[in-house]
Amino acid sequence: MSAVFEQYQPRSIMFKETLYCNGWNIKVYTITNQEVFASDHILQNIKRHVPVWVGQIENAKLPTYKQAFLIVHEAREGVWILLNWWTGGEMIETKVLFSNYETPKRITDSPYNTNSLLCVWELEVFAHERASWINHILSKANDPDYLAYTKDTLWKKV
Repeated sequence: MSAVFEQYQPRSIMFKETLYCNGWNIKVYTITNQEVFASDHILQNIKRHVPVWVGQIENAKLPTYKQAFLIVHEAREGVWILLNWWTGGEMIETKVLFSNYETPKRITDSPYNTNSLLCVWELEVFAHERASWINHILSKANDPDYLAYTKDTLWKKV
């Protein structure tokens, strides 16, 4: 199988807001392959599902710190939804979901089954969040600064 590559073009990455849900702090980012993020209706639908999703996270085996970030990415196929939360001290767990442009109210698990795929644009948010977690939490392990972590956000407009 030969690889097919698309010429890389920067995408707009924007911090939208912090959701406060059941004691969780969830930073919300959008990424778009268009000039402007146009799926606010899908984002609003996603936000209605967040309480259920964080409720499921709280049943996890590893400890959580109620700190997460949500990426809503407009792409060619539809809108990718990545809910990412810090667990086990220095790890991120990710739930990948999908919303199709034709049925925007329907949110499904990733069409790639149990495999989580992250693209180069989403990794930009992960890199920022990694640095922020190290700076505000792991470097201050005896007195982690969750508020500073929550306020430390990425914003990149192309």
